[in-house]
Amino acid sequence: MRAMRWVSWVWLAVVASAVAGACGSDDGGTADNGGSGTGASSGTGASSTGASSGSGGLQLDVNNDTSSSASIKPDNPVLIAKCDAPPPSVQLDAYDGATKTSALWLVDKAELGTIDKNGLFTASGKAGGQVTVEATVGTQKVSTTVTVKLECEQNGGIESDGGTTGGGVGGVGGEGEGGPIDSTLKALFSGTPTADASLKLLYPYDKTVWPLGLLSPLVQWAAGSMAVADGVYIHLTAPNYDYKGFFARPKPLAPGAPFVRHPIPQSAWDSATLSAAGGKLNLSVVVAKGGVAYGPMTETWTIAKGRLKGTVYYQSYGTKLAKNYGGAVGGDGMFGGATLAIKPGATDPTLVAGGNGNHSACRVCHTVASDGTRMIAQHGDAYSVSSSYALTAGYPESPYPASTNTKLGWIGMSPDGAMGLGNAAPLPGGANSGATTALYDMTTGGPIATTGLSTFVTHAGMPAFSHDTKRVAFMFYAGPGDATIGAGDGKKLVTMSFDPTSKAFSNPKLVYSGAQRPGWPSFLPSGESLVFQTEVKANGSGEFFATRYGAQGELWWTDAATGTAARLDRANGKEAGVSYLPAGPGNHADDTLLNYEPTVGPVASGGYAWVVFLSRRMYGNVATIDPWYSDPREHNLFVNVTTKKLWVAAIDLTAPAGSDPSHPAFYLPGQELLAGNARGYWVMDPCKADGSTCSSGDECCGGYCQQDPQTGALTCGKKQNQCSKEFDKCATSADCCDPKLKCINEICTLVVPQ
Repeated sequence: MRAMRWVSWVWLAVVASAVAGACGSDDGGTADNGGSGTGASSGTGASSTGASSGSGGLQLDVNNDTSSSASIKPDNPVLIAKCDAPPPSVQLDAYDGATKTSALWLVDKAELGTIDKNGLFTASGKAGGQVTVEATVGTQKVSTTVTVKLECEQNGGIESDGGTTGGGVGGVGGEGEGGPIDSTLKALFSGTPTADASLKLLYPYDKTVWPLGLLSPLVQWAAGSMAVADGVYIHLTAPNYDYKGFFARPKPLAPGAPFVRHPIPQSAWDSATLSAAGGKLNLSVVVAKGGVAYGPMTETWTIAKGRLKGTVYYQSYGTKLAKNYGGAVGGDGMFGGATLAIKPGATDPTLVAGGNGNHSACRVCHTVASDGTRMIAQHGDAYSVSSSYALTAGYPESPYPASTNTKLGWIGMSPDGAMGLGNAAPLPGGANSGATTALYDMTTGGPIATTGLSTFVTHAGMPAFSHDTKRVAFMFYAGPGDATIGAGDGKKLVTMSFDPTSKAFSNPKLVYSGAQRPGWPSFLPSGESLVFQTEVKANGSGEFFATRYGAQGELWWTDAATGTAARLDRANGKEAGVSYLPAGPGNHADDTLLNYEPTVGPVASGGYAWVVFLSRRMYGNVATIDPWYSDPREHNLFVNVTTKKLWVAAIDLTAPAGSDPSHPAFYLPGQELLAGNARGYWVMDPCKADGSTCSSGDECCGGYCQQDPQTGALTCGKKQNQCSKEFDKCATSADCCDPKLKCINEICTLVVPQ
C-alpha cells in the first residue's frame, strides 16, 4: 500500500472495443496473495469504461508520505482469471488507522477491471496486468495494486467449410482456424517437442513492434518434412498472460495438403496484446505429425501502448470494388484501378475514387492532405488531368480547370489541403511534361505568388510538407541551387523553410546526397527527420521511380538538422546486415531491395511513429509468386496472390542520427489479398466539432476529448484539466500531464525511451 499526494486525474480515451476472452477453460477464477477472491463478481463498475491506451486512466503523483493513517487491505492482492469462467473479485477495504471506513474508489486501467462504491474489485477477464487502485479517505489518498493473471486455453476454433485463401477475414489469407484435437494429440503437445532444423517461422517476423487494435496475424511457417502436419499448438505468453491454443488441420485442407499456417484467434490476439502493452509478447509454435511433436518455433515481439491513428489511402490494381480495365487473365476479363481507404483494424477497404466503366473511370495516382480533408487524383485516361476529392463529404469529385493540366500530378499538399507544391520530376507518360515547380491554391488550382522558390529550384520531385507547414522536402531534380548545395541533379534531397503567411521559401538544407536517387520524402510527426526511398535500380523501361518490372528500392531516413542519413535496415528486412526475410525462387533472392513509396502517419502512437510502404517481398507462404507478377493483364491474380502489398513498420522517435530507428514490418491486414496495392498515404481523419463523440483529443478540432463525470461519455470539448493528457493539444511538453509525454506536432505523445 502506498500513500499518495493527489495532483490531477484524467481518463484516458477509449482505444479498443470490448475484448472477449479466448475460449476453452471451465476453471473458476481465484484470488491469491491475501485476496478474498470469489468466483463471480457482484459489483457494478465504478471506473472508466473502455480499454486504456497503456499509460493508465488516472494521472497520479506518488510520494512516500508515511505520516498518513489511511491504508487499504489486503495489500497488493493477485487474482487468477480464467477465460470463459466467471471473473474473480477481491474485496478491498479502506482503513483510517485501525478503523474500517468508507472511501471513494478509483482504478487506473479499466481494461483490467472495475471497482464498485464498496471497494469490490472485479477483473474484466479481458487482459492480464497490474492495476492501481486508489482510495480517498477524507483528505487522504492511498493506493495499492491488484495484479490480474489471465490464463486461457482453447481447443479448436471457428472452422470454415471453404477455403479462405482468397482473402479470409481481414485479407490475410490462409484456410481459417482448425477444429479441436483429441486427448492423445493434446498430451503430445504438452510434452517436450523434438527439435527440427527444417522448421522455421516465415511470418510474422521476430522483434516486430505491434500496435494495439490490429486484426490478428496469420502465423506461417516452413515445415520441411513436417508440412503435412496433424495439428498445431500456439502458445502466447506475457508477464501476466498465458494462452494455449490447440488446433487440428483446418477443414479446407485436402488430405495430404501442407498444413503450414494458422491464424491467432482474434480474441486471443486482443487479450494478448492488451496484456503485453508496453512490454514483450512471446510466441511459441509446435506442430505434430505421426505421433511426434516438433519445435518449438519461437519469436518475441514488442507491443506498443497505443492504436494506430488515422486512415491509409492507397491505390489498387485488381480491386473487386471497381472494374474499368479489360484484358485481365482469369475471372470475367475485367479488373479495376481505384483509390481505396482503410483504417487500421478494419476488415475491408472502402472505395474513394474510381468506378466501373472504361479507362476514364480509373483513379489511382493520388496524394492526400495529412489532415484528411482533400485528395488529388489523376484521371486514368489522361494522367495530366487532376481532380479534387472532399474527404469530409462523401468523396465528391471536382475536376480542376484544363489550365491546370500537367501541373498538379503527384503534388505535395499542405497539411490542411489548402496549398500544394507542384511536382516537376517526370510522371508516367509525360503527364507533367514542361511543368515547373510552383505553389498552387488547391481550391482553384491557380498559382500562388512566392519568394525564394524559383531562384533555388525549378523542378522539385515528389515534394512534401512537414505536419506544421513550416518546412518542405523534395528531390532536387533541377534548379540553380546555391553555392553550398550546388545545382539540382536528381540525386539530392533538400528541405526548405516555408512561411505560410508570406509564402516565402528560405534556408535550403541538403539532407541526403548519394549515388542513388532519393524520392517520396515524408516527415516524421516532429518534423525533425524524414523517411524516404532511394532508387536502387531503375526498371528496364527507364521509368522514373518505378515499382515494377525489376525496379529496386530501399527505405532510408535522415536527420533534418544534420543531414545524417541511414538505411532503415530492419524495415527493409535486414538485421546486422543480413536478410531475415524468407528467400525463394522467381526473383525473391533478396526481398530487402523491394521496398518503395513510404509515408509516415502524422500522429505518433504507442511511443512510435509508423510508416506505411509498398513492398514486393514474399508474404510468408501465402504470396510467393514472382515479385513482378502484379499486372492482371499478364498474370492470373484470381488464383495467384501477388506480392504487391502494403506493409507497416514502427519507427523510434528519439533515435540518434545515423542509427537505424526502424523495426521489422508487419503486413497491413484489411487490404484485398487478390489485388496489387501501392502508394499508401497515411493521414489523420477529419477532425470533429465540439460535442461529437471521440476517443482521444487528436480527433477533435479543438484538440481536447473530455469525459463527462456523470455519464463517462467522451466528447470533443473545451479543455477542462490543468494539463493535457495523451493525444490532447499542447504548445510545449510542459503542457502534458505525464512526463513520459512530449509535445510532438502539437499533440501530447508518448515517447518510448531509447
